[in-house]
Amino acid sequence: MTLGKYIAQKRQAQGLSQRELAKDIQISHSTISRIEKDDGITPDNATLKALAQRLNLDYNYLLALNKTIDDEPEIRIIQRAAKKMNDAQRKKMLNILKASFGELFEEDNNAE
Repeated sequence: MTLGKYIAQKRQAQGLSQRELAKDIQISHSTISRIEKDDGITPDNATLKALAQRLNLDYNYLLALNKTIDDEPEIRIIQRAAKKMNDAQRKKMLNILKASFGELFEEDNNAE
């Protein structure tokens, strides 16, 4: 599960709107929205602490989920593009990557 999906799930379980949560932890509604959409935003530690406190969550777990987001700018570009693609486009992109860098995908190819 991604950080954004986890935050959204826990917020909804507590009956909070994005606006209410944003107001409670003093950040913008759009920031909460982007975090929940996993929209290329990496919350800083202060925001993670505020989210953990307000939603009664384990801060260390949020930190671990946050670390799964790759901070490499090139990877973020690919992730944002992939989110805009339909299934056929994503498959085509993966095929291009495998054709170009096949040896890096050997482990994934064996699983298919």
